[in-house]
Order: sequence, then structure tokens, then C-alpha cells
Amino acid sequence: MIRGLGTVVVLVAFVGLALWVFSPRRKQDFDEATKLPFADDPEATRHVEQAQASRSKQQ
Repeated sequence: MIRGLGTVVVLVAFVGLALWVFSPRRKQDFDEATKLPFADDPEATRHVEQAQASRSKQQ
């Protein structure tokens, strides 16, 4: 019985996390986090922004 409840709790947590991660409202936050490793290099930041712009045009 306890294992079954534990499985349900983990399943609910997984589904909640997946919904949070793939929520359209979080896209801007994740796009900004994508640029953090390149924050010290302006040229790399420019390349990342160009790639994101071309990706958004394709969609």
C-alpha cells in the first residue's frame, strides 16, 4: 500500500515538473538562462541570439 502511494506521489511530482518546464510562460526565463554561460563573451551571446531568432522564424 505504501509503495503504491509513493509511486502516485512521484508520478504527480513528475507530471507537475514536466508541466512547469514546458509551460509557454517559462520560455523567456529559460531563454535567458540559456545565455548565462556566454555572458562574458559578447560574440558568443550574439551567435546564441541569432540562432534563437532563426529558430523562432522557422516556427
